Amino acid sequence: MPADLAAGYCGEKTIEGFLRRVGKDYPQPRVKQGRRQLWLIDDLDRAIAPSLSAGDLAEEL
Repeated sequence: MPADLAAGYCGEKTIEGFLRRVGKDYPQPRVKQGRRQLWLIDDLDRAIAPSLSAGDLAEEL
């Protein structure tokens, strides 16, 4: 997903806030093609809830 969607998915209020935390709290984008950057939802899920596996996270919701 592009940065604007990834930011919202992670609960960030702004894209800039999300991008400032990339490489620290959030993973680097999986796809980098020129200016195009895309994050995978699985990577973001692991950053948001590192103690839960993908199956566990769905059960919590």
